[in-house]
Amino acid sequence: MADEEKNEKTEVKASTPRGMKDYVGAEKRARDAVIAKLRFVFESYGYAALETPALENWATLSAKGAGGDEILKEAYKLVDQGGRALGLRYDLTVPFCRFIAANPRLAMPFKRYQIAPVWRDGPVSSERLREFVQCDVDVAGAAGMQSDAEIIAIVSDGLTELGFDFGIMVNNRKLLDGLLEFCGVEREKWIPALLSIDKLEKIGGDGVLKELREERGVSAASAEKLLRLLVDLKEMPDEKALAFVKKTVKNKLASEGVAELEQAFAFSRALGAKNVRFDASLARGLAYYTSTVFEAALLKSKVKASVAAGGRYDELVGAFLGGGRIVPAVGVSFGLERILEALNEGKEAAVEAPARAFVIPIKATEAGLKTARELRAAGVSCAVDLLDRSISKNLEYAAKQGYAFCVIVGEKELKEGAVKLRDMRSGEEKLCSIRDAAAIIIA
Repeated sequence: MADEEKNEKTEVKASTPRGMKDYVGAEKRARDAVIAKLRFVFESYGYAALETPALENWATLSAKGAGGDEILKEAYKLVDQGGRALGLRYDLTVPFCRFIAANPRLAMPFKRYQIAPVWRDGPVSSERLREFVQCDVDVAGAAGMQSDAEIIAIVSDGLTELGFDFGIMVNNRKLLDGLLEFCGVEREKWIPALLSIDKLEKIGGDGVLKELREERGVSAASAEKLLRLLVDLKEMPDEKALAFVKKTVKNKLASEGVAELEQAFAFSRALGAKNVRFDASLARGLAYYTSTVFEAALLKSKVKASVAAGGRYDELVGAFLGGGRIVPAVGVSFGLERILEALNEGKEAAVEAPARAFVIPIKATEAGLKTARELRAAGVSCAVDLLDRSISKNLEYAAKQGYAFCVIVGEKELKEGAVKLRDMRSGEEKLCSIRDAAAIIIA
């Protein structure tokens, strides 16, 4: 009994779990504004919205060819009361593939976007939360590089719509596999080696060499040959780099990768994609990529991590379908939190009200409520005092909340069949009809 009483009196700390945040007011509206712009771009290319559950069967999330061991280490796993193994989705790509596999009568190509939170139990930083929103756009059922180019163009248009200077780095996993084969890296070490190659910009050549030899088990000769080749390619102009691979790396994988890249670049140019470059070291860490991979980074920004990334994953849907069936697919994910951090650089938090006007009834509750209703009918977003406060307290509250106008309704105003409109920026007041007040507020 004593323990129960003690537990009842224990105070609960009112905080969010580590790596998760609340969003309210201006911050929430800023998030909604970014989402609205991306949704506009997605829909302009003919992509339809899809919504999937936050929870997936663990067998789905851990399927062969899905996210891979690295991402599963960060996945949230749980067991329901029926003993079923479930997990919070760690991305939106795997649920997309599960949906396609579960709906075999879908008309192809199937083009969808989804904007929703995902969860990963990894290290926390200002650029990396444990709950974060991905804005994904994918197409399934189209094997040609036209669809890869369309996704690249969507990245370009989306970041342009948001007002960013950016660069889009593009590579091909077949080309990378061809380079690994050419340099003598054993096939079973290709995926681990790609994880190290992908860190070239972050940890430098010496760091990559060390990882390849000590953590990935790649021989010193193969690791050094591979690094020299990657560095040389990164220093060449795009066309020269691809021509060099054609001439030097004579194996089927590299040849296919170069041919696909040449088409992807040509088609993306036709679609007007901007600032698209070849990056020989770009690998992307997820195991399911099979061909084109790309990342977008911002220029002149403190946000150094990619703000959009994706690629082609032709085998992932088949992992759910079974029977060796291949459903080609390609897509990209925009990171909402990183985009917002970049947009907010150097800006102070703005005080922005959720509505344009605040109605203040002075001992006239019913009249105040009626005034608010008439203003809304005239197209004015407005709130009304719910606490019967004094005019001074209400004006103070309205200023703190950032309302542009206050509409005062008191005995004097009622006798004249009018309201008093106060401009909160200038402090000017005028007596006018509700219709005129609405016109001034909307203007």
